[in-house]
Amino acid sequence: MIARSLLAVLKLRRLQQEQAKGEVTTANALVRNQQKRAARVQRELGDAHLSDETHNAWTIGVLRRSALMADLDAARALTELAEAGLTEKQAAWARARRAERSLERVVERQEEAQEKAALAADQKALDDRTVAEFAARARRRAELEGGQE
Repeated sequence: MIARSLLAVLKLRRLQQEQAKGEVTTANALVRNQQKRAARVQRELGDAHLSDETHNAWTIGVLRRSALMADLDAARALTELAEAGLTEKQAAWARARRAERSLERVVERQEEAQEKAALAADQKALDDRTVAEFAARARRRAELEGGQE
């Protein structure tokens, strides 16, 4: 029988691993959102060309381009932060998975040891019974041989 405390720790490790996996999923979504935002801003920046029609149009174009560049820089910075967070969450998830797996191996070894002990007990009982039957036959044979002489 596996110790209850060992099973409780295994359950905790599984919960920790699932939580870390969820955090990785969230971090992945954040990275994807920031990458989409950066791509959108990059497309808009490519579409923003300067017009020579009027000075106002030119000024507006410059301001728009400047704002888009600032937005792109911010999106790239946030993407880097999100990627760093993702890396951290992936590492935490990997640690949680390793902790769970090592505990699972302990449980497996304990189950194997219990199985071996049960088999050894069965074999001993069988051996004892065989020895007892052999001794009983030997006694009967000795009694029969002793009675015939």
